[in-house]
Amino acid sequence: MKFYKYLIIVLLISILTSCEETPTVVVVEAQFVCDVSDIEISDAHKIAVPDDVNPILWEGTYTNETVEISYTQKAGSDGETETLTFVFNKKGDCIQLDHAYKYYYGAVGDISAITEMSVFEFKMKDWEIDKKFTGQLIYKDHHDKQTYTINFWVEFTEDDYEIVDTNYTYFSDCLLNKLPINIDVDKDGTDDYAIIYELGRDTGNNPQYNYYEIKLVSTDEEKNEILALKDSKEPYPIIFEAPFSTEDTRTYPSGIKNTLEVFYEFDAPYEKYNFFLNNNLTYKNTLKNDQDDYFLVKMNFGDKKFYGWIKFKYDVLNCDIAILETYLNPIETKHVSIDN
Repeated sequence: MKFYKYLIIVLLISILTSCEETPTVVVVEAQFVCDVSDIEISDAHKIAVPDDVNPILWEGTYTNETVEISYTQKAGSDGETETLTFVFNKKGDCIQLDHAYKYYYGAVGDISAITEMSVFEFKMKDWEIDKKFTGQLIYKDHHDKQTYTINFWVEFTEDDYEIVDTNYTYFSDCLLNKLPINIDVDKDGTDDYAIIYELGRDTGNNPQYNYYEIKLVSTDEEKNEILALKDSKEPYPIIFEAPFSTEDTRTYPSGIKNTLEVFYEFDAPYEKYNFFLNNNLTYKNTLKNDQDDYFLVKMNFGDKKFYGWIKFKYDVLNCDIAILETYLNPIETKHVSIDN
């Protein structure tokens, strides 16, 4: 009898638990909305984010098949911004919500990112084809986990017509066939260093994306060392421009900044946001000038040490990377340097 009482208790707990886990909000289905709602929307809802000085307005564009509304606000003090975008499909007098997302632009010091948003409800007030679009959206922000209701009023002109550019940037079209670059500094027929790419995949983000890290690596870390600037802060920089001397360098067991650049490649339909990081987190300020760029190295042959350099070029945005020249000082322990 005790067993049956225990079984009944377990069943009751299971039922209660399953009820608690049942979602109370269902993401809006991807169906065309043709009927207008009786919600109150006015031209005051042209303003997405109220402000006494600089209110933020809704913006919109359209194509033959879609209409897109968005607004952008500041997200930091160094040019960072955050854009909320809602994309709809058009079918005559009807509108279908396709997807919604937040785009964070990291500017000079952060990594840009895209996060999809769940929309729980979409109500249409007005849809004058390619002229005016008003309504209401209820969505969840996946960063702060809060649910928001927002009204919108967007008017379009012919200038808002957009021709979709599908000429997206892909790593395969840019650097895939140019890497790896093997580097034989002492010219003995054996590769000592290489510029490579490492492919990673972020499956925790929505949308998912690939990222490609372009790096300088050693083929034998004990024998072929990569030198970094002495007395610098982690991550320790490894790119040098004249004047320099290997006397001002050292090796570090970890923490060197050997990633030259990172390319982010998003899953559809976000390919237009594919980008090279190309900011202060990489070597943008160093590589964008007209000076020659070098890696400094130290090669160990038993207890003998030799210093040298690798001269290279890397034009990030033009997908151009090459080794121009290498030099290894034939005199043991003698430092190398280049003046202005």
